Amino acid sequence: MKTSFSLRAILILFLFSFQTMKGAEINKISISSDNNKLVISLNTIVKVKGGVPVFENSHFNPLNLSQRATNFNFYEGDKRATVIVKATDNDKVVGIYMQANGNNSAKGTDFTGFFFDSIPRFKQGVAIWRYKPWNAWTKPMKISNPGQLESWDVQFFYWQYDDGTYGAAIPLSGNGYRTTLGSNNGKFGCKAFSYYDNTNRDTIPMLAIGFGNDPYKLFEQLYQSGLKLMGKAENMRSKKTYPKPLEYLGWCTWNSSEMGKNLSDQFLLDAAKSFKDKNIPLGFMIIDDGWSDNNPDQNSLKSFLPKADKFPHGFKKSIETLKSQYGVRYVGAWNAFNCYWAGVDKNSTIGKEFATSLYPWTQKDPVGNDPGKVAGMISPFNGGLAKFYDQWYTYLKSEGIDFVKVDNQLIVEQMSQGNFPIWDLATAMHKDLDIAVKKHFDGAIINCMDMTNDAFYNFGSTAVARTVEDYFPYEKDETFNMQKGNAPAHITQAVYNALYFQQMVWPDYDMFESYNPNVNVHVVGRAISGGPVYLTDKTGQQNVKTIMSLIYSDGKILRADVPGKVTEDCLFNVQDAKPLKVFSFANGAGLLAIINPADTNEVKGSFKVTDVKGLNGTTFVVYEHFTKTMQLVHREQGIPVTLKKFGSSYYNIVEVENGVAVIGLIDKLNAPKAVSDIKYTSSKVSFSLYEGGDVLIYSDKHPKSVFVNDKMFTSFHFENNKLILSLKPESKNLKIKVMF
Repeated sequence: MKTSFSLRAILILFLFSFQTMKGAEINKISISSDNNKLVISLNTIVKVKGGVPVFENSHFNPLNLSQRATNFNFYEGDKRATVIVKATDNDKVVGIYMQANGNNSAKGTDFTGFFFDSIPRFKQGVAIWRYKPWNAWTKPMKISNPGQLESWDVQFFYWQYDDGTYGAAIPLSGNGYRTTLGSNNGKFGCKAFSYYDNTNRDTIPMLAIGFGNDPYKLFEQLYQSGLKLMGKAENMRSKKTYPKPLEYLGWCTWNSSEMGKNLSDQFLLDAAKSFKDKNIPLGFMIIDDGWSDNNPDQNSLKSFLPKADKFPHGFKKSIETLKSQYGVRYVGAWNAFNCYWAGVDKNSTIGKEFATSLYPWTQKDPVGNDPGKVAGMISPFNGGLAKFYDQWYTYLKSEGIDFVKVDNQLIVEQMSQGNFPIWDLATAMHKDLDIAVKKHFDGAIINCMDMTNDAFYNFGSTAVARTVEDYFPYEKDETFNMQKGNAPAHITQAVYNALYFQQMVWPDYDMFESYNPNVNVHVVGRAISGGPVYLTDKTGQQNVKTIMSLIYSDGKILRADVPGKVTEDCLFNVQDAKPLKVFSFANGAGLLAIINPADTNEVKGSFKVTDVKGLNGTTFVVYEHFTKTMQLVHREQGIPVTLKKFGSSYYNIVEVENGVAVIGLIDKLNAPKAVSDIKYTSSKVSFSLYEGGDVLIYSDKHPKSVFVNDKMFTSFHFENNKLILSLKPESKNLKIKVMF
């Protein structure tokens, strides 16, 4: 039996149009049925087929299918399951929902799912999978056919067809259920779990699927549509504000304090002094785990106060000294999403105050904190958690704390089992956190251990979140495994994860050490990320030159305009023996980071200006930061790249106008970020400069004169088309004019 319908005819101009590379229209997505299974087509070409409901530990086996408007009813005798197709106005994405009508198992750990037999003409794909055992982070996995997907916990899946077009899918969650993508008996689809028996919700979100020729537009449209379908439209990064404290260079206590063992008020002061002694402007500090007053036997929180033996005067006195004597602008404090790793000590001051909101849950994670131990959590359903966060953050703010780093979001998966439907619990907890952070810290937060969609779909106004496994200090035997990986593995994982995380937040690539033997790989990753830059250097070991290549003299980051994106020709090259390229922008100029991601002695390849999607122009100057080389190229000209093991390069790509291109401060990786208000004419170029230093300008003609703040300037050098202006580093907000 075959039926089909046009969504346009039924859903008020429900037409999905895609713009091809040549500008022609690809008509529409249509939904049809074939052999009693769902088929999704694009412009009459079948893209995904064989869709059917699947219920774990249920005897429902649909034999017939009927369609009414956008509802597809699957029957086995008198039993019926309904698949509902949804979308938002003018979108190019299909959303699929399920009405199980009692056919799914009542057990919360059994899945309700929807699976497709095949993706015809599938060429290659990448699955972003939340890997074990911690279940905190995701990593990219190459997929040669959809049946290779992990059985569940795939958070994002994109693929390419043999005609060059792209497809992508994300799970949709809600109504008590968290859904992830995955496979079942070799078929691609999704699985929804509530983790609470007899949840019995009318409609269960399944997944959203979209198609297009431009992968970056497709990913953005997919999340924009999917979040809107889930009622989470405010979670798009485009609607958020980057936190002010994170505009500056930071330092975190975690690795530097031996994971909190050496943490104390004096430790903070010594660290701040070491930065000041080396003239490194430190913008913020994060007091990471190790400060909280907790019960070490239970690993649970006892009070809002810091440990008395480490901070005998609380935070206030130390923070006042950090800010007044050492110039630290902001200080952040760590806390766990569930108060502490194993919640709240019920016999403590906090435990007694919040006794009516405490509920017990049993640790289930095999690598968690004492599996099987009963822990206490403050419920968000009776106002308890909101009150807790409000009181704690009121105290922290009064002590001088300016923002928070919140950890352990993955714990909701464990806490929900047998207690609450997972989506209900996650939504309520994140809402309480979000309200408190906005109230007390103007929304300044770093979310961490958060790469599960019950967390990231509920970020709310959170603008920055960790996008990668923890940074681990260099070890001789470190590997390219992304779990506790070396520098290339860390950055590779981060940039692929950023393809989906940047739709919702600015990606945080985590702290690093400026003296890591492979620090350049870490540095180019942070420079292209568009997110925060913070260190965990041990006192006195800072690499000044490396650090200063990322920041101004006041500590402000020369932050890329947008989060970096893996170039289109590298989207499916996960850890291949080829250069890995990532692009972004800085004040209209292109940025391109390239690393050797593979466990091989050398990789060779090339890049073009056109790899930086959206960079307009014909002729460009390409400047490489580490070798200080500059070349003039056409936008389609191939530029060869050879990188040794652990090698990296970083390019500023600036359009040439009237024979001139202003590159910027050449000791900074994102050199063009320092330059603004550029105006080119046939006889001059003028621009503003954030601060002094050596400014590089390409010119095909010798300058006649240079003016700085309307005064004649003679400290410049011109040779081989390179004009270098040597401006005093301490000078600020300069107006430059070069006459030709």
